[in-house]
Amino acid sequence: MGERVMTQEESIEYLLRRSQRKGDTFPIRREFIQARVEGRLGEPTTGPGPLSDLLRAPHALELLLLVYAVTTGSDFGVTERSQLWGRAAGIYLLADRKASMAVSRQWQHLEKLGLIERRQHGRLKRIIKRRECGLVGESSEAYTVPTGAKGDVYFRVPFAYWREGWHQKLDMPGKAVLLAAMSRRRETFTLPQDTRGARALGLSRHTVTRGIDELLSHELLVKTGTDEVLNVRTKRGYEWVNTYQLAKPFNINLSNSEIKRLKAERIEIERAEDERLEAKYQTLKEVELTVEEVELLALGGNARRKARGRGRLRRPGGPRQASPGQPG
Repeated sequence: MGERVMTQEESIEYLLRRSQRKGDTFPIRREFIQARVEGRLGEPTTGPGPLSDLLRAPHALELLLLVYAVTTGSDFGVTERSQLWGRAAGIYLLADRKASMAVSRQWQHLEKLGLIERRQHGRLKRIIKRRECGLVGESSEAYTVPTGAKGDVYFRVPFAYWREGWHQKLDMPGKAVLLAAMSRRRETFTLPQDTRGARALGLSRHTVTRGIDELLSHELLVKTGTDEVLNVRTKRGYEWVNTYQLAKPFNINLSNSEIKRLKAERIEIERAEDERLEAKYQTLKEVELTVEEVELLALGGNARRKARGRGRLRRPGGPRQASPGQPG
């Protein structure tokens, strides 16, 4: 019988606990999904972030997300054996030297994108995360904690992504759309399903559609209705698009402006309800219904007649008169 080896779940849980993050979430800048770039005429616009370069490298994406979750301070680096990384990312589950080669190829891919840096640390490699925008020109930027200010917007990913098994349940289209949806930071949002909108995320229209369908089937995404948005490429300049909401555990990202909007909306609903109840109370005061009349009004027509027939309720006009031959 062979020696016991850590499972993928045990390896992931070890790394997550190692991070000692409060709230069991970790931040990712929005620029990982959608970056600010220069247009053809030099004007600022949006374009795909590094996520688009990882759509065909699922193991590299899993490694990167684990690095984002684990690294919290100092040089934002982490040193662990290749076998541990290989098991956690589902690359190679055996405890032999092949794990080092398999994991090294994924680190190399991430390093070429400017998302990590590798440094020798004794006999092991120390993995240091770089800023989420990846390569800018020919270099990448050192990582700093995101502030949430304009131009430094971030969203949070819950550890439940691993602990509830979504890293295994979702395919790459579902994972890409899930990250894009969380980066919206709104309670209700739209997702681009036209070719131009999908390309801005570095995704094909087919990938976005598959990702949305996948999240809907897992009930992580809920269709809430439709909204009319500007689209100058249509004949009338507007089009109707579906609106969505994220379900638990991924509905945790709201911008400050969205929080204020929802708070104001809730206050307005409560004020309207107070006014409705006050108006109803004033109406009841004016009518001055008896207890029996209130009970009768609460019943439907048939139920009201049956209640009278059984004598449970008196008629509004007063006591019921005795019929001939019956005791008064």
